[in-house]
Amino acid sequence: MPHDPDKPLLRLNDPKATPRRPGGGGSGRSRKFDRAEQKNAHGPIFQQLRDVLNSPNAAMELRADPNALAPERLLVFEVTGSIANFANAVARIPGLEFAGEEELEADEFDTNPEFYMLVPQLGALRQILSLWDGWEKTGTVPHGFTPWRDLFEHLRAIRAWGPADRVSERNREYFLARIDGAPDDFQVRIEIELVFRHRPEARAAAEHELVAAIAAAGGGVIDRAQRATFAYHSVLADIPAAEIRRICSLDPGSLAGADPIASILPQSVGVPLEAGDSAPLGEVVPLPPLGDPIAAVFDAVPLQAHPLLAGRLELDDPDDLEARAVGERIHGTAMASLALHGDLNDPPSPVSRRIYFRPVMYAPEFGDELFADNRLVIDMIVTAVMRMRENGGEQVFIVNLSLGDRTRPFAGKISTWARALDYLSYTYGILFLVSAGNIMEPLVIAGFANGAAFHAAPAQQRDEAVLRALDAVKADRRMLAPAESLNALTIGAWNRDAIAVPFGGPSPFAPYVAQDMPSVTSRLGLGHRRSTKPDILMAGGRQPVRFSPIDPPTVLQAHVNPSRFWGLKVAAPAVEAGAGTHFTMGTSAANALATHTAHRIFDALERAYPQLIEPMPSGQRAVLIKALLVHCASWRDVEQFIRPIVDPNGDLHHEHWRREVGRHLGYGFVDPENCIACTNDRATLWATGVLPREGAISFDVPMPASLAANAHRREIRATLAWLSPVRPGHLAYRAVKLKIAALDANALEIAGVSTTTGQPSNSQSESGTVVHRRWQDSRIGNLAEGDTIPLQIQREKDQGTPIDEPVPFGLAVTVEMPGAAEIYAQVHEFVAVKPRVGIQA
Repeated sequence: MPHDPDKPLLRLNDPKATPRRPGGGGSGRSRKFDRAEQKNAHGPIFQQLRDVLNSPNAAMELRADPNALAPERLLVFEVTGSIANFANAVARIPGLEFAGEEELEADEFDTNPEFYMLVPQLGALRQILSLWDGWEKTGTVPHGFTPWRDLFEHLRAIRAWGPADRVSERNREYFLARIDGAPDDFQVRIEIELVFRHRPEARAAAEHELVAAIAAAGGGVIDRAQRATFAYHSVLADIPAAEIRRICSLDPGSLAGADPIASILPQSVGVPLEAGDSAPLGEVVPLPPLGDPIAAVFDAVPLQAHPLLAGRLELDDPDDLEARAVGERIHGTAMASLALHGDLNDPPSPVSRRIYFRPVMYAPEFGDELFADNRLVIDMIVTAVMRMRENGGEQVFIVNLSLGDRTRPFAGKISTWARALDYLSYTYGILFLVSAGNIMEPLVIAGFANGAAFHAAPAQQRDEAVLRALDAVKADRRMLAPAESLNALTIGAWNRDAIAVPFGGPSPFAPYVAQDMPSVTSRLGLGHRRSTKPDILMAGGRQPVRFSPIDPPTVLQAHVNPSRFWGLKVAAPAVEAGAGTHFTMGTSAANALATHTAHRIFDALERAYPQLIEPMPSGQRAVLIKALLVHCASWRDVEQFIRPIVDPNGDLHHEHWRREVGRHLGYGFVDPENCIACTNDRATLWATGVLPREGAISFDVPMPASLAANAHRREIRATLAWLSPVRPGHLAYRAVKLKIAALDANALEIAGVSTTTGQPSNSQSESGTVVHRRWQDSRIGNLAEGDTIPLQIQREKDQGTPIDEPVPFGLAVTVEMPGAAEIYAQVHEFVAVKPRVGIQA
């Protein structure tokens, strides 16, 4: 049922404090080795270190050997599992710096292997050797150093950070393609991230050493940045092709062997936006009085004079990218149009305020729109957010980033760009909306001789073949940085649009005939530590496909060009020398549509509860909108289509198959209208607040009497969102975890509901910063007039060093029973703070 604007979201009554429920158990025990095994395996490394340390020029000799455990060199200790309190034990050794920890890929011996990265001074190497010698002889270590004993017992390998760590295989392939046939002096712009050192003087020394190495290689520094708040230290440099070839060969004498370097990366490259099929502008909705921005778009320079954008953007362009934008301004114009108006094929829904617009890309005379090539993109984004807070965007708490770095698909390790967003979101109280990224790589359709055989098959069989092809290459279709950000919402593209008459020709054609599904070009999850990503799917246009005319007969290609038969309608930079419209598709468009929806939710709340919304802090506004966007997402029963493909034998554990479904769907498809208001048979309630360390509160959720009237299907769902401080370099990267406690047996009986598998599992949901729980059934509720059920939310014990500050949360709860027309009215009667919008029967 469509929403009713006269039935706004309802405010939950104030909660009461409640005891926190205990958390779950810990992980299993990891494999360890006896001392004799370890002496044989690692004794020679420590003996070599012992021999050199006894020489008069120990530091110089160690540094001369690229594989030695040397001072000021990043060392890696690979272990079979987590070592409790190891970072604290490292701090007990003077001159030893903890540089981070990461997961290793599991194998048949170790299910959760990890490695620890340390940067030692010479004296620290002597003490590590002393700890090893003592443990090797007696199996003990001095008081306070127990984690070192555990590390020695679980040690798989100890080594120096080397060239293969600094330059991934994917990046080596990228660089070699970039310089193919280029002369030795051809300059390639790259990003070099340094091992982050916590002491400023150590960072300065490392950068000085790196700059000298770049100069010696014939290169030059273009930009540099340090951000201690999220452990970022990077240099943008031009490097000659001759040195790039040495880097790609993993020559230890090249920059790939330079001790200060953590990683060598291509310069950040954005994702282009395809648009096409011009259309006349039509009538422009008159400009209402517009308030100060609460939403921002960081994107390419737009055509701000376009009638759909004029007077609606607050442009802030301190880098004067406008002067460089001499080409077609497609990307920024489209994103601004969608953020302000939504899909122009839908009924008009302009937002109530101007949009703060910060250009971070520009359109050159030819080719795709680009990031400014003389800046480190991550630092530019950080600077832009800080400036926004002081220059017209003081109230902004929603930031649209329909951008991604196509050189950095997520591979398990959270990117520096994502870390930056996580820091900014918590520090400034901002909800970043980030596109998952698009991928146009072809799909090989198995089981058909040619395209004609595919088209002749039943619709269900065709749909299954497309999904099976996607599942076969899911590892190559992962999200682009910074989409794995924990605090951001990541938006994928739903294969949907508002075009009434789709294309009827034989080619291109719809990839799915009978199923709601993401676009075949929308990149897939999962996120950091298997968290739910993408979070939600918004309409991104019905992406058509076609069989390749030059490849083998069953290679399916996405049809690149949008048209009036598929796509979202947006403002166009120019049509026959005048401003008009055209069409676009993909996750960038879906993300901008999510920004538009987020703004509309805020507008509706502000109209209904001005006394609550106006004084609400930015962080609470951000998490409330975050919760409400996810809250109306649903798998729409599509798991019944996906599961047989990812779990053909039906024997996967429910956690596993739901995780595979979530890789495609996240929390599900979002119909924007369901986020804005309620209906007769659906009441959504909301709340915000803060939770202190290990705090717990309980809300009384009203149970309408209609739930006891019959055995119709009913649903209760709850969504909790927060912004977490983060710990870069630590496995416990997310410092704060919140949780929705399970409904007890009495609450389930009162409401007549049970738990359901039609959503990401609880453990997967609780790996991020959104928890979404859903209960459904078709039983008569056992309730009396005025009954409520308790919904408890709590802050788990902080991971790592406790965080003293209270953490803001947003909560949404829905009670729904299709066809029960009194649900909203009965819940409305219960709430203490009534919305200002009039309620109609």
